[in-house]
Amino acid sequence: MAWSVCGTAQIRGTQTGRSLRLDGRMEVSGKTRKRSFEMFGLRKLRFVDIGTGLSMMIASAGLLAASALHAADPGCAYPSGPGVCNDKIFEDAAERLKNLHPAVCTAPGCAPAQAAPCVPAAPECGGDGAAAPTPWGLTDVFDDSCGRNHFKDNGWKLGGNLAQSYTYNFQSPTNRYNGPVTWTDQSNQYQLNQFWLYAEKATSTENKDFDFGGRIDMLYGTNARLTTESGLETSRWATGGVYGVALPNMYVEAAYKKMKIKAGHFISPIGYFTVDTTQNFFNTIPYTYQWGEPFTHTGIMASYQLTDNLAVSSGVTRGWDNFDRHNPNLGYLGTWSYTFANKSNLAQVIVWSNEPNQQLSFTSRYYQSLVYTKPINDNLTYVGQSDFGTQDQAMYDGRRANWYGVNQYLIYKMNDKWSWGANFEWWRDEEGFRVAGFLPGGPYAHNMAPSGITGNYSGVPFATLPGGYNGNFYQFTVGPKWHPTGNPNLFIRPNLRYDFYTGGTDSFLNGGRVMPYDSGTKMSQGLLVTDVCWIF
Repeated sequence: MAWSVCGTAQIRGTQTGRSLRLDGRMEVSGKTRKRSFEMFGLRKLRFVDIGTGLSMMIASAGLLAASALHAADPGCAYPSGPGVCNDKIFEDAAERLKNLHPAVCTAPGCAPAQAAPCVPAAPECGGDGAAAPTPWGLTDVFDDSCGRNHFKDNGWKLGGNLAQSYTYNFQSPTNRYNGPVTWTDQSNQYQLNQFWLYAEKATSTENKDFDFGGRIDMLYGTNARLTTESGLETSRWATGGVYGVALPNMYVEAAYKKMKIKAGHFISPIGYFTVDTTQNFFNTIPYTYQWGEPFTHTGIMASYQLTDNLAVSSGVTRGWDNFDRHNPNLGYLGTWSYTFANKSNLAQVIVWSNEPNQQLSFTSRYYQSLVYTKPINDNLTYVGQSDFGTQDQAMYDGRRANWYGVNQYLIYKMNDKWSWGANFEWWRDEEGFRVAGFLPGGPYAHNMAPSGITGNYSGVPFATLPGGYNGNFYQFTVGPKWHPTGNPNLFIRPNLRYDFYTGGTDSFLNGGRVMPYDSGTKMSQGLLVTDVCWIF
């Protein structure tokens, strides 16, 4: 038999897949069911009470077992004296308890005793005999010899990551760019995509009604210039090169029971992908995310957990990727998310605001994204996403612009070291309004862009990616996510990606019919992209 003692907040059996939590919930195969301790008068039991009770039960069982064994032991006959066997029974029981409860720091000033990490089951009991690697975080640097940590004890978490990539373009374009493909937008060369640092105090009302927190993130690398906000990074850290600095998050948050209110600058909740590349399965991102969706917002947003399954959010923002009065208008941001009994989830995000158009004025823009996540089994997950955006009088001649698409993902986890993923995307820029619209050198980069982004003025030369692609973009990406040591802190993401475009070009925006790939000469391209990511 293999025992496992995990942490101080819960007691787990590694072979059963169940855990008993302090709040009176029993987790079975990922589902949570309430146990009504209240009827037994146990609703407010403390952990020390539960731990003491369990220890007494285990000790009693050990004494009974030892008693039965020694009663049958010939060495326990009364010629040896009645006290001899009694002493032996208690010695064996003490040894069993000592094996269950490891030694803890008892020096003066030490933190309260904490249980040791999980002891893995032996191979003969179904385990592999090796403990799973424990993720390491930047906050752990501040642990003292007795296990105390000022940041952890006060609810703070410090962390970050480093992502570096190399992209091989099979066509070797002369301008050294992969057309409209990002984050890994530079071909046949190394990129430090991001060096990311953050500090966070997450709010929690599990043990109290009110809490206060916040978060700030800083990003340096080639990804920064593609996720800046007008009036924030652009007016302070515009370097004029492909490397830059961005602040994806900078907000405070207050929580009261089931409600949270966030105020400041924060990453948009829209879509399946996010700004931090290490949080995505692939190192390249879909057209939907780069050209169709906002990256960040500045404003205030309230979230409320209506039921165990349904959460809603609603707020007011300064629009798409805008921090100050570059866009003087206010907009709306709303979300809802529902988790089904089979663990699948459906989430929708709606954004409405007045945004820049090609006439350098502001007109109404509506955008929505719908994401469905479905665990097919313990190893295979399906994700489907659909997006739709429209803007009134968006084009230079007053026409409405529409853009929309569908993303499909399959992700298969083989083991702790290997996962495989596949992504197929169709995305349509119906009037040629979105793709390459904000890239430096374009007709709107000096002031404001159709996307709402005003980035650092460096990137794909305008002559080889002018925009105006009123057609369909397709991409297929496949590859693994490999943790070579089995530790989640380090992973490598090699993948193959194939892109192609069908459609025409707007005669005003792209009169030379410049194609999207291979320095403006091809309608398709193939990429082999590898990056190495370290999370801390």
